[in-house]
Amino acid sequence: MTRLLNSLQANTKIFLLILLIGILTFTAYAVKSEQVSRVIAKVGNDVITTAELDKFLKPWLMKYGKEYDNKEFADLTQRARQAALKQFIERKLLTQEADASKVEIPDIEVQKEFDRISSQFPSKSEFDNFLKKENMSVEEYKKLIKDDLRTKVLVHDKVTKKILILPSQIHDFYQLHISEFLQPAQVHMYQILIKKKPTSEAALKRANEILQELKDGGTFQQIARLSSEGPKKRSGGDWGIVEKGFFGDEMKNVENVAFKLKPGHFSGIIETKYGYHIVYIDRKRISRILTEREAYDNIKQKLFMERYTGELDDYIKYLSGKTYIEILQPDMEMNFSFKNNNADNSPIIVNPTPTPNITPQVVNTNSQPDGEINNDHNVKP
Repeated sequence: MTRLLNSLQANTKIFLLILLIGILTFTAYAVKSEQVSRVIAKVGNDVITTAELDKFLKPWLMKYGKEYDNKEFADLTQRARQAALKQFIERKLLTQEADASKVEIPDIEVQKEFDRISSQFPSKSEFDNFLKKENMSVEEYKKLIKDDLRTKVLVHDKVTKKILILPSQIHDFYQLHISEFLQPAQVHMYQILIKKKPTSEAALKRANEILQELKDGGTFQQIARLSSEGPKKRSGGDWGIVEKGFFGDEMKNVENVAFKLKPGHFSGIIETKYGYHIVYIDRKRISRILTEREAYDNIKQKLFMERYTGELDDYIKYLSGKTYIEILQPDMEMNFSFKNNNADNSPIIVNPTPTPNITPQVVNTNSQPDGEINNDHNVKP
């Protein structure tokens, strides 16, 4: 079990897809307040309330509410509510199936996940404040973690482990999409920037002093840490691997110089509207097509994720087909494409009004010109 859980969490993309709505997200939006909320949907014996959706969407509404006019925002909000409800229903279906399949998680695994999540908070007191804010006890939080782990194990057993990507499939994909594996020219670039403050003349004088330090044998990264005024100062001016076009038009002359340099050499002074730059590269790679061997793992991952997404969707539809699902608000009908597979043809109902035997419940919830470029120079990295 430990090995399985570790393998599930090792692959972030799969982990996120299995999660559907992450444990932290569901925890943060668990309905614990005292406000009155109506049931918006029933999934088997479970209910989903309007308060759950509203609280789940509140950060989104606060973030984007001022960016759209009223009509457009109302439309976006409605679509967001529909998408959220669909996710809530999927979550309920998976949790219920984990119950029916008697999926169990050892307490020690729950504690490990609890410790991992709580350790991401700056301090224990901040984690405690988080639980207090959500009106949730440690045991309630661990219950959510346990349900989440049970869902991951279920999906791994029913979906993930059944997917096999063959070498022949990877080969065929590479041959059909070979142009997609063009790797642009790249350099590993370092930069020193001196801003035009207090004056352009003073900045240029300082840049020339730094250039002389480099010519005298100074270490580029060390000088960058001490003297650069650019955003990568702390990392020794390290911009990492840079592709053609990375900097855009305003830094085009800097990019052009960088790609003309030989590895282990630095440039002269380059002027842009941002100031005076000196760049250094320690390695470069010409534009080329990746070999099939080089692209193998990425292709395998892509094909796997395509299969995984489809298989998971089919599995959700299968679960919905054997579960009674009723949506009590008609304007939430859009986006639901669950298919019915069960023998007794249990329906997915969208009700404008409650039926006699299913009564809606009420629950308590709470630029300047380019500068002169000197000949490049060799330097210690």
